[in-house]
Amino acid sequence: MIRLLGAVSLVCGLAIVATQRGTLARIRHNQETIMRESVARLLPGIHKQIIYGIAPSGQLTILTGLESGGPRFFAGYDADGNFLGVVIEASERGYADVISAMYAYSPDTQTITGFQVIDMKETPGLGNKIGTDPEFLDNFKHLDATHPISAVKHGAKKNPWEIDAISGATISSRAVGRMLDKSVAEITPAIRRNIERIKRGQ
Repeated sequence: MIRLLGAVSLVCGLAIVATQRGTLARIRHNQETIMRESVARLLPGIHKQIIYGIAPSGQLTILTGLESGGPRFFAGYDADGNFLGVVIEASERGYADVISAMYAYSPDTQTITGFQVIDMKETPGLGNKIGTDPEFLDNFKHLDATHPISAVKHGAKKNPWEIDAISGATISSRAVGRMLDKSVAEITPAIRRNIERIKRGQ
């Protein structure tokens, strides 16, 4: 019986490993497709995308895909090669689980110009409105990123760096504020230091 159970366990283990290895490439391809489609939605008029990885030194490297596990961002260009802006990945713990999102950032104006949730498990009808509520998404058409970003109580927004929270979904709204504030502080300095190179697409 012990030998039989051991053999079954071995076969199951090998099958799991083989399945994981066999589907890894497809999973990565699908993830990259989702990312690139999100970038296209966040940067209207985009024709070309370049993925940049950020080394611990702050230096940039051009990536061929999503192989890098470190910080990265997408730069977008129109059909004439004009620089449109960048799209940055970000995540933060929300009410139920981690919220993963992408946002468009303009280095010239230092503003966030778009926001899209990629994955979340927030409460249906409340927290999950951060990905669909038109008024909430209006916060990110020209959100000032030169000051600490934070979400404020619904109707209390007074400054261009504040996010007007969704009534009844304050925790999820504040998570978005923390997410963006942390990401801007970590990622945009490297973008600004290398902006001329990014604009040239090099």
